[in-house]
Amino acid sequence: MINWDKELEKIFADPLLADVTAPPKKVTSSDRLIAGFQRIVEFVEANGRHPQSDADREERSLYNQLKGILSDPVKKERCRPYDSVGLLDDTSGQVVSEPPSAYGLPVQTPEQQLEAIFADPLLDDVEVTDGSLFDLPDYMKRKLEERREADYVAQRVKCEDFGSFEAGFKAVHAGLKSGKYHLIKFKEAHVASGRYFVEDGILVYIAGMDQIEKNRHGRKNSRTRCIYENGMESGIYMQTLCKNLYRTGYTVQNLSAVEDDYLKKHFSVVSDDVESGLIYVLRSLSKAPEIKSIPNLYKIGFTTTPLEARIANAKNEPTYLCADVETVATWRVYNVKSSVFESLIHKLFDGVQLQVTVDGKRPKEWFVVPFPVIEQAVMYIVSGKPVAYDKNIQQLIDLSE
Repeated sequence: MINWDKELEKIFADPLLADVTAPPKKVTSSDRLIAGFQRIVEFVEANGRHPQSDADREERSLYNQLKGILSDPVKKERCRPYDSVGLLDDTSGQVVSEPPSAYGLPVQTPEQQLEAIFADPLLDDVEVTDGSLFDLPDYMKRKLEERREADYVAQRVKCEDFGSFEAGFKAVHAGLKSGKYHLIKFKEAHVASGRYFVEDGILVYIAGMDQIEKNRHGRKNSRTRCIYENGMESGIYMQTLCKNLYRTGYTVQNLSAVEDDYLKKHFSVVSDDVESGLIYVLRSLSKAPEIKSIPNLYKIGFTTTPLEARIANAKNEPTYLCADVETVATWRVYNVKSSVFESLIHKLFDGVQLQVTVDGKRPKEWFVVPFPVIEQAVMYIVSGKPVAYDKNIQQLIDLSE
């Protein structure tokens, strides 16, 4: 025989029904009556008297509600279970004294209740110390000290000898544009005196580090001297610097140590290579103000047909913004599928893709990105290295390191 109670329990225990809730209960006139009566009781408890007819609007409203309840025997009986101050039995206008406890004990005032608590024998063995109730335990004091230190290191002050570091920052900026330097994902192992990083879009140079010691968690830590390209400096702790760089930073890597024939080894053509086509970068010659005013606007594409023939009718094609174009650069590539390259380029520069509609169509290959970055991106894609683009600092990030 089926036990329907157990079967129903199994059904309602199903995780699929976990989010099922009962529909909200409809508020009835009885509910409103009780809610209004409870507000009257709260007023009496707070003020020690009945609501009066010659008071403010809110109190007058309570007075009228009470008057209506007292004049209706049915309403009185409905509200009686909620009458904790004897309102329904007292018509003198005064509050009836609080009824005795259900256990026959006298009702105590709040002060008497507190006295009874502190007089409890269970508290006799509690040790009283010289310290205040609000004295912090040692572990909390240590946490506060660590927080004060973190607050201290977060403060930056003017670097008085910034002139001796300024040339280095300029050289790094120039190297990032030329490709001598590139950005890679930050790792704690990169932290060393004499290295450059990008923290929240600002170049920072570690000019010095105190002796490295291990903190209580066993992690290496040291006070550093960090110089920022805006002329400020900070004595930030190494671990705090790492935390910031993991969240919003990158490491600047110098590629000058790479052997001179690196490109020759990786990009020279051999007999097994198959020519795929041509990567091209175009600049628009549009006279339209909304296009002409955009700096670093380039079309990046891939073609397997002669480029000259492809752009000959550019001024009539929405793909070319219905304007003539000029060729900025081309790369003949091998073993690269056009569909793969275009997909990677679109994904890499998705955040800076030009959003425009021309003749009812939306061209997809126009991007607002500096040309040196495009050159670097082509090299990364052809070599198969994973890379990302940070539009805030206009730099590629090498994800292979």
